[in-house]
Amino acid sequence: MKVSLLRKIIPDFLRFPAVIFLRKAGVSTWFQNKFYAFEAAALKNNFTPTFSPEEASKMKVLVICAHYNHNEFLPGCVSSILAQTHSNLHLLIVDDKSTDPTTPKVLQQQSERDSRVNYITLDNNSGAYIARNTGVHASLNQDWTHVTFIDPDDEARPNWLHHSLEVLAGREGSVRPYIRRYDSTLTTPLQAYFGHCPTLHSRLAWLRAGGFMPMRRSGDSELTLRLSHLSKDGLTVNVKSFEESIKCRHLPGSSTHQDLTSRKLMLEKRDDELNAMSTFEMKITTPVITSFKKCLK
Repeated sequence: MKVSLLRKIIPDFLRFPAVIFLRKAGVSTWFQNKFYAFEAAALKNNFTPTFSPEEASKMKVLVICAHYNHNEFLPGCVSSILAQTHSNLHLLIVDDKSTDPTTPKVLQQQSERDSRVNYITLDNNSGAYIARNTGVHASLNQDWTHVTFIDPDDEARPNWLHHSLEVLAGREGSVRPYIRRYDSTLTTPLQAYFGHCPTLHSRLAWLRAGGFMPMRRSGDSELTLRLSHLSKDGLTVNVKSFEESIKCRHLPGSSTHQDLTSRKLMLEKRDDELNAMSTFEMKITTPVITSFKKCLK
């Protein structure tokens, strides 16, 4: 992940208002769509499959879905995971103490759809990143080889997991997926880009990073940034996929377009901090988790 190169040549008091204005006006989004589409096409043209379906089938993917009051969309998300062409997976829904009274019933219904689906409920509302840390912690004694994440209001393309494993090709590291944001009905395509949340990590890559930082926003972007720094020693790789993998639902009031300036400043500051750290210092040795209850099936 690269933090904006413009910071080196344009003062912040000019750069931030310009960047935010262009994004909200749709100008930068138009250019980004073109640029990312070109990059995805180039990745596809340069890709030579080296990972056989037999090898891929041995990989078990842990999919963590941090859920909070998205009962309307959760069944569609679960359906998209169960429809994956890569079937060696385990889906763990982590409910972040939803306030919707129908949530227990919805969670139980989803877990009963397939033996590969389970859920836990957190004792305290903690935010998506602590919820994801807790989900991984609850699964550490399982035999998964890779871990990834999906938001409950999004839906995965059927080839998402297989394609990510194919791109990683048995290497230790992480794969950022090529995803597209849609309107709230998932019918009108909007922005396409390389995502952060649904990045697939080998178990070693995840353990090297240690988990998400305990923050309410941009934790997945920070993890991508940290993984890019960790990969500089060659023990892990940080690569991108090129097939559209996730359909992201853009809901009114979501955090996507909120606090853009503070989020950008935070990532740039974090990049500077990581540049001064050793790989050992980058690891979160004690990821923040919270107490939880397991589902009964």
